[in-house]
Amino acid sequence: MFAEMDELMMMKRKFAGWACAVLAGVAALNVMAEEVSSPVLARLSNGETITEKDVSQYLDRRVDLRAASRNAWGLENVVQEMALTRALNLEGQAMGEVRRGDGKAERFDDVYGYGIFKKLAPVCEQPADEAATRRFYEQNPKAFSVPTTARLSRIMLPRSEKVDGEPAVGWLLAQIQAIGAGATTFGAVAEKAEKFYRLDPQGDLGWVSLGGDTSIMGALADAKPGDIVGPVPEGEFIYIFQVNAKRDGRVLRWDEASSMAAKRAVSYCQEQGQVQVRERMFQKYGVTVDKPAISNLFKVTKTGG
Repeated sequence: MFAEMDELMMMKRKFAGWACAVLAGVAALNVMAEEVSSPVLARLSNGETITEKDVSQYLDRRVDLRAASRNAWGLENVVQEMALTRALNLEGQAMGEVRRGDGKAERFDDVYGYGIFKKLAPVCEQPADEAATRRFYEQNPKAFSVPTTARLSRIMLPRSEKVDGEPAVGWLLAQIQAIGAGATTFGAVAEKAEKFYRLDPQGDLGWVSLGGDTSIMGALADAKPGDIVGPVPEGEFIYIFQVNAKRDGRVLRWDEASSMAAKRAVSYCQEQGQVQVRERMFQKYGVTVDKPAISNLFKVTKTGG
C-alpha cells in the first residue's frame, strides 16, 4: 500500500514539474509575442526592455509629455527619460532606499527616481560673492552662450492631410511657388492651413531658439532672413518655415550677464549635474536607445495614413 502511495506521489511530482515547464514555456512565448507586437525602443544590460507599449502606458500618466512624443526626436527624449527613471529605480534598490507608500512598485516610478537623482546629483550653490561670480563667468563661457535665434513663421499639416484634393506635401510645394511669384503671402497660406489643422499655432511663432539636434533645426541653421525652408518632414507632420529675421549666437558680455550670473551658476550646475547622472546611470545599467526603431514607428504611421 505504501509503495503504491509513493508511486502515486512520484507521478504527481513529475506531472507538476512537467506542467510548470509547460507554463514557463507559454509565458516565454507570450513575452516573445508581446515584443514582436510591441517594438523594443530601448534596452538595459540586465535584459529589461522599454517597448512601444511601455511608452504608451507611461504617457497615460505623463500627459505633459504627450505633445513631445508626436515626432521621432521628441519620442527619443521621452524614451531616454523613461530609461533614466528606470535606471534610477534600480539604483535606489541597490542602495537599499525604501519606497514610500504601500502600493505596488511601478517600473518607472518618477517620484522614487527623482528622490534617488537628488541623492546622486551635486549640491549646487550660488557663488559666495561678486568676485567668485565673476570667476565663474570667466571660466564657464558656455553657461552664458546665447544660441542662434530666428523670428519664424510656420505652416504645418499632418502628412496624411489633403488640401484642395492634393496631398499636404504637394499643396505646400505649390504654395511656396505661389509665394515666390508674389501671387500670395505666407500669412495667407497659414490662414488657409489653419482650417485643416489648428491644434498647433500656424503663422508667426515669434523668436525661436535654433538649438537642438532635429531635422528641422538642421534645415533652418543656414537659412537667411527672407528664406522659405521646406517642406520638412518630421514625424507625422510636414512643415514649411519663413525666416523673418535672425540673430547669431554669442556669449553675453559681463555687463549683460552680471545681474543674473549668480543664479545662472546654480542652474548651470544643475544642468551639468543632470547630464553627469544620466551618463553614469546609462553606463552602469547598459542603457541603449534604439533610434532606428523609434524612427520606424513614424514611418509605419505615415504608411498607414
